[in-house]
Parts: sequence; structure tokens; C-alpha cells
Amino acid sequence: MTEAAPVRELASFILEEPPTETSVTLGVHGTDYLISLTPSVAPADFPEPVSKRNRRIRGTVEGRALKMHRADAGGRFIEPVHGQPRIVQGTVSRVDSANDRLLMDIVVPMWITVETAVTGQSASEFKPGDLLNFYLESGTRFVPEA
Repeated sequence: MTEAAPVRELASFILEEPPTETSVTLGVHGTDYLISLTPSVAPADFPEPVSKRNRRIRGTVEGRALKMHRADAGGRFIEPVHGQPRIVQGTVSRVDSANDRLLMDIVVPMWITVETAVTGQSASEFKPGDLLNFYLESGTRFVPEA
């Protein structure tokens, strides 16, 4: 019996433009995705050299889901392809019930918080392997790896 591969939490991107206080534009390797996320730190606190375009950067993506729906078909995607993620679909990799969040494989790994007070749902309703589709609140964050 083989062991399951460890679940990735860090996402790997291409830094397309130097980050600003409000946005960082990241390319996803091997795709046309250019996603704009909200940086968790000031541009000066990004790993050096932030002025260099087209360099690899790793970090954690954190978002908040609106109402989640189980999907029967389709793959992993982020819409729109360019800009802030709004609609996403992916599979649950890990459930963190204590913090009411899910580690999702949505083109890249993302920690998604389930807003129980808003949606009436909790992370514990889902299990690894579930295919979910949902809207993301504005302000999905990127936390660069130190």
C-alpha cells in the first residue's frame, strides 16, 4: 500500500509585477492565469528582490467563501482568468474544523474560510475529495513565504 502524497499548502507563482500596498499580480505556472490578490504585508516586507519581474515566489493563499455548492462535474478553475478571483471550483484536500476552513486544490492550493454566520455552512460539512464551487469574497490574500 502506498502512502498518500502530502497536501501542499504553499502555492508557487510567477511574480508578474512588483507588489503594491493593495495588490500583487501573480501568474500560475503553465497556465494563462494572472490573478490579483491582496498582499498580507507591505511591499518592503516581500522576499527580495521584489523589483524583479517574472521571478518565482511562493506563499499561502487565503480567501473567504460565500455559499458553497457540491459540484458533480468539471475540473478546477478560477474565474476570471485575469484579475481578482470571483468564482472558483476545486477539491477539498484537508478540513480544519477548529478554524472552520478548508484547504482546497483550486488550480493552486488555497485556504478557504467558511463564513458560518453568513452562509449557514461549516467546514465540517465537507470531506477530502469533495468537488466544490463557490464565489469568493473580495480581498483574497497572498501571504508570501518568508
